[in-house]
Parts: sequence; structure tokens; C-alpha cells
Amino acid sequence: MTTRLGENIEREWDEEPFGGELWEALQARKEDEGKGTAMLTDLARRGSVLAMMYLGHAYVSSGDRDQMAQGEEWLIQSAEGGSIEGRLQLAQHYQRQKAWDKALAELKILVDGGYSPAMYYMGRLLYKGDLGYKAVPEAVYHLKMAIDAGHLPSMALLSLIYRKEKYGLVGRITSHWLCLTKIPAFVRCMWSHPSSDRLRPYGAYTIG
Repeated sequence: MTTRLGENIEREWDEEPFGGELWEALQARKEDEGKGTAMLTDLARRGSVLAMMYLGHAYVSSGDRDQMAQGEEWLIQSAEGGSIEGRLQLAQHYQRQKAWDKALAELKILVDGGYSPAMYYMGRLLYKGDLGYKAVPEAVYHLKMAIDAGHLPSMALLSLIYRKEKYGLVGRITSHWLCLTKIPAFVRCMWSHPSSDRLRPYGAYTIG
């Protein structure tokens, strides 16, 4: 592969036993969607959890009900096969479908596994009420966890929460401190690794 990816998905690519064939399938899909999809399906049936993830993501993003159902099944298999990216895509799919209990369950697995973008995503959803309810203290808890794990966008969102919610003078001071400290950290990370999981969702790499 020549495209620079985030740390986790780069690791998954490094561990992918069908990496060469998978790369060819993804490139083929850009030229001929049917041919590339057939190649991905073959790889997924042969046990490639990354092929399952790419195929599942393509199907759940299609807008077609039947394809979305197939995509969900492929994402489930990818997650069960150990793909962090597959499980994150599955959680996001469930959230979009308003299957909030399922989305929460998948995110909890990722959070418990220490994946900082999932901590951020959980915090953002809880703050915005996009899991069916709004829970500011829980959002703050997950964002602090993400910051401790090195996730930089969490600093920006937590700063906003401290500024807008009822955290008083301490909250405003903490908000300003987060604003000041995040800038050099963002610059360093953007310069050295703009696709890092530490910057997700601002990382440059895309799925599909």
C-alpha cells in the first residue's frame, strides 16, 4: 500500500494475510465497481476481516435496504474476526440506524479495549444526545479518557463543553487551558502523521 493510514488500520493491513489481493480489489473497485466488489466478496468469504469491513462499509453506505442488511452482516463478521475498524464501522452504522443499544454495546467493547477514537466518538454522541439521550457527565468522562490516551480532537470538544455547560470558573479556566495546550499538539501531529488515530476524525485516510 502507498496510502498512509492511521495506526490501527495500518496495523490491521500489516496483519492481513491477503493484503496484496485486497489492495488490488480496492483499486479494481475504483475502475469497475462490480468487478471490485466481486473480488472483495471472494476475499471476505476466504476469511479476510478487512475485506469484510470494506465490503460492509460499502454496502451500509449504499442506501439500498437489501445491501445495507448484507453490509451489516459483513461488519458483524469483521468485528467478530477481531477488526477494530470493522467494529467501529458497525457501531457507526447502528447509530445511524438509531439502534442505540447496539451502537453503545459495540462502542463499549472498543472503549474497554483502549481505542481512543471510540472514546471520543462515545463522548461526542453522549454530549449531543445521538444515542437516544444526553449525558454530559458521561461525555466528559469518556473525553477525559480519550485525552489521557492521546486523542487530540477530544481536547477541543471537552473545551467546548467546559465553556458552554455549568462548570463555573473552574470550567472556564480548564477550557482556556485546553485551548492553549491543544494547538502545539495538533501542529506536531499534523506535521508528523496527519492520518494518525490521535487526530481522528480529522485524519486524512478514508474507508471504502
